[in-house]
Amino acid sequence: MAVKIRCTLCRQTFPWNISEGYPEECPCCNQSIGHDRADDDIVMPSIAAAREATRRVDSVYEDMSKGSEIRAQIAAEQAGVSASEMSDLKITNLRPTIHPGSIAAPPLPQHLQNVGGFRGADGSQYAGAVQSGPEPNAGARARTVLQNHHSALTRGFAVSDTPALETMNPGYRRRG
Repeated sequence: MAVKIRCTLCRQTFPWNISEGYPEECPCCNQSIGHDRADDDIVMPSIAAAREATRRVDSVYEDMSKGSEIRAQIAAEQAGVSASEMSDLKITNLRPTIHPGSIAAPPLPQHLQNVGGFRGADGSQYAGAVQSGPEPNAGARARTVLQNHHSALTRGFAVSDTPALETMNPGYRRRG
């Protein structure tokens, strides 16, 4: 398997086939790249990598807000009304997710919590009827229709099977 390795001295990256083991020296500067550390050494993790991961996660919420503004503009154009009339489509109330386990989505209003007396907010009580009943697999079909419509609206620029994870992709580049 080929990987890219960055020299700790000259900071140049070079491709390497990892099945051959790790290189002894950098092909750019011919210096030892120091992978001969003892197995019981305690090493410090890269704080920069943790900051980058946090920034990427936070960018998901920023991208959601920006995307909702674009969708509101498109909806206004299609309906032939002003953008201010479609402002309810914008997502403006996401909360910061500073602490582990916190959720960006605002909580449901009190009158919508535990509707019908059901416990379990995940809807698991309905799972048995997903593949049977009057509309089997309706959610999967609706998702496919929505993805196809979204692809047509954006001329194929914003298409993914996992849209919530796009910004977590290491190769992700911001659009616009």
